[in-house]
Amino acid sequence: MKKMLRLFRYAVPAVVSILVSVHTAHAQGFVSPSLGVTLANESGEGRADFGAAFGWVDPRAPIGVELDIVYAPSFFGGAGVYGANSVTTVMGNVIIAGGGTGRYGLGRRRAASIRPYVSGGVGVMHEVVTTATPGERIPNNDLGLNLGVGVMALPRRSVGVRGDVRYYRNLVNNATATNVNFGAFHFWRASIGLVLGF
Repeated sequence: MKKMLRLFRYAVPAVVSILVSVHTAHAQGFVSPSLGVTLANESGEGRADFGAAFGWVDPRAPIGVELDIVYAPSFFGGAGVYGANSVTTVMGNVIIAGGGTGRYGLGRRRAASIRPYVSGGVGVMHEVVTTATPGERIPNNDLGLNLGVGVMALPRRSVGVRGDVRYYRNLVNNATATNVNFGAFHFWRASIGLVLGF
């Protein structure tokens, strides 16, 4: 837990500084709750997860940022050697979005907008397992990355839908601070959700 708090201590100010740097006069904020499914992971295959993204995009340029949070209960199965368990990811991402009928914006008033995008960034992957006997809770925190593609469609300015396919992987430093190797834990997530613009 202390390791996770230290990671948040550095990650949160960095994400906030990026968000503040976006031109607020031209930015379109959004909140996007989503329901997803885990893919390409032997333990988590087909299991449901829940997510939420909080972000801003510039309606006059194809760039934005978001904080993406996903919670996957019973990722390793609801029974067996892992007992109660979960995986939580918290990622700070940069978004590169294409334009729609509302130019680069999420949508002008009374105008529709469709924005395909790619996004990616780094953050924390937090895994928790509970042993069957004596029920010991074992948490683990890793630095991770994610890369995704998707589309946001807003028939109206403030409400729309979002589809997203995203890859998550942990990063493990086995040697020095300059030698970062890919870890063994990874999975894909396919999701659909609402987009609430403001």
